[in-house]
Amino acid sequence: MLKIIGMILQLGISVGLIIAVLMQMTQKSQLGGAFGSGASYTVFGASKKLDTLGKITLALAIAFMISSIFTAYLIVA
Repeated sequence: MLKIIGMILQLGISVGLIIAVLMQMTQKSQLGGAFGSGASYTVFGASKKLDTLGKITLALAIAFMISSIFTAYLIVA
């Protein structure tokens, strides 16, 4: 039962992370982002602080890593 809960949690976090990353990509880049010019925001940074969506993405990425380790442990054990 705990394996199923872990996998459902992993799935929910991964879908949330995908949505958050895609929302950030559409905010930062327009048509030029399709050709790689959106990467200019990552070199020097357009802003020094993370906005709300950036903080959500960071939290989801950390939660994804922790839940991946937890789910792997559940599957092996």
